[in-house]
Parts: sequence; C-alpha cells; structure tokens
Amino acid sequence: MKIRVFTVLMSCMIASLVLQSACVKDKCNTVVCNNGGVCVSGICACPGGYEGTSCSKTWNEKFAGRWQVADSVARDNIARYKYEITNNIGISRDSFYIAGFADTVSVQIMCTRQAYRIFKMPEQKIDTFLILKSGIGTLDSLTGQIKGNYTYIRKIPVSTTETKDTSVTVFFSWRR
Repeated sequence: MKIRVFTVLMSCMIASLVLQSACVKDKCNTVVCNNGGVCVSGICACPGGYEGTSCSKTWNEKFAGRWQVADSVARDNIARYKYEITNNIGISRDSFYIAGFADTVSVQIMCTRQAYRIFKMPEQKIDTFLILKSGIGTLDSLTGQIKGNYTYIRKIPVSTTETKDTSVTVFFSWRR
C-alpha cells in the first residue's frame, strides 16, 4: 500500500513538472536578430558595431549627417563650422569621418568607437603644421548634441629651419 501511494505521488509530481515546463514560453520564439545577433531571454545581443532591438543599425549611423559646430579655445574664442559626417560602412561599422574639420577642406578626420555614444579622435596629421593629437566626443541622448574636446599641436615657424610646437585644446559642441 505504501509503495502504491508513493508511486502515485511520484507520478503526479512528475506529470505536474512536465505540464508546468510545457507551459513556459520561449521568449526568443518570435525575436529576429540581424547581422549575427543572438537572442538571449527575448533580447538581441548584438555583435560589435551593431545595435538596436534587432541589431539592424550600425553604431556609426547616429553620427551621420550635417552638423553645426562651435569650436572654442579657452571657452571664449568661438569659431563656427559645418561638418559633414560620413560613415565608413563596408570597411568598419565602428568609425566615421568628419569632412570640414576645423575648416579644412581636403582633410577628413577619422573618429572611432569608444563606447555606445562616445567616439575618440586618434592622432592624425592634418597638414605640415598641424597634428591632431587626440579627442573625444559624447552624444547626449536627450538633446542630440555632441560635446567634447580635442588637442592639436601647431608647428609655428620661428625661422627658416626651426618650428615651435604649440599645444592647443579646443572644446566643441555640435548640433544638427
């Protein structure tokens, strides 16, 4: 009798576990993750360079387009420019280029991903007398503005054979 009761109880417990597990919904059943993204608990985990609910956007898309720029040295001398940001799709989803940087016409400055809304400007030679040393910018998700700074070295000729290096930090603000 005890064995029969025990067997019946065990059978009921096993049946209830099977039925309960059959009722658990697969959260990834209807989720589609693009570009190699993987669904985890109903949310896409995107590979580097992709983002969005379905991994269908590239990181650099949010920076593309025309920007009104205000550069200032020591926050008082403001210069205004227009930048055109172009994406580097096909080569890298983690970078973009600035055309019109500091009013240069023929030079494009490369910026690379540092974090979700943050980019950095690695060292780049702009011309014979100007070297961009470094920079960083952050996209404000509320205002849509980008703020940051960059430092450059200007080689100022002091004679026909010598130059003097001057380091300058520029604070910037971009808006569409």
